[in-house]
Amino acid sequence: MIETSPILPRLRTLAEAVYRTYEHSGFVLAGAVAFAFVISIFPFCIFLGAVASVFGGSETIARQAVDFMFQVFPKEVATALAPEILSIMGKSRVDLLTLSGVITLFFATSAIETLRAALNGAYRVRETRPYLVCLLLSMLLVFISALSMVLITWLVVVGPGLAAKFETTLMPDFAAAFVKTYLDSSWLTIGFRYFVAAVVIGLQLTAFHLWLAAGRRTLADVWPGVLLSVALWLVSAALYSRYLDFSDYTRFYAGLSQLMVAMIYFQVTAVFIIVGAELNRGILELKRLGHLDTDDVAEAA
Repeated sequence: MIETSPILPRLRTLAEAVYRTYEHSGFVLAGAVAFAFVISIFPFCIFLGAVASVFGGSETIARQAVDFMFQVFPKEVATALAPEILSIMGKSRVDLLTLSGVITLFFATSAIETLRAALNGAYRVRETRPYLVCLLLSMLLVFISALSMVLITWLVVVGPGLAAKFETTLMPDFAAAFVKTYLDSSWLTIGFRYFVAAVVIGLQLTAFHLWLAAGRRTLADVWPGVLLSVALWLVSAALYSRYLDFSDYTRFYAGLSQLMVAMIYFQVTAVFIIVGAELNRGILELKRLGHLDTDDVAEAA
């Protein structure tokens, strides 16, 4: 009996995931997710400022959190959105535990609610939970995302000071100098930012696949798609700026070119997320088919 490599079914599943994304309007849904993300990122950043103030942070921490977020985006995307967002954060302030805070949180859930519909389509499941439950879950995910960004930024801001004090008290001078030089290297700084962003996005996507989308799945069911989405995002973030170097979007969108560059980037990112869900669904189907084949063989014997 000829044994087939287990890699081939995985590659076929990946190719099928890309095709199914197109077949089931995944690219159209990705456009809706991108639009919702641009709409919701402004209230999200305002809400992030409210979270920072409640948990002992300051407006500076909130602004640095937004700056850290855009540092892992392509330069053209950050140029289009970051100044406008920082400007809004300086003019619009809300308290977390007020009606304005709840309203801001509600508008910040737009992207997650749209992504939930896209993931349900990729997994071929129907939403059976009440709308209020889904909305509260989306609000919880937005709150956790904002809190995690504040905590990470706090560690990035306060961490070097603590590390410097640790170096001066517990390390020899030559070791402290080596560590400082190593940590201050530009390639490590960029690599650290992308590493932190990849971990955060991976954790968020895992939560989306497990709890945001309808149905029940385990961590073993969702990690291949999450890993694929994060890997594709890292590649696209590194290559998108180079692609824009020889692609002149002003010929098509004139003064709106910067906004459209951001929209297209977010749409591509949403496509990667949907492809990851399609990959998970394809692998689950392969597992089910393998289980059925085993049972059939046992009954025949």
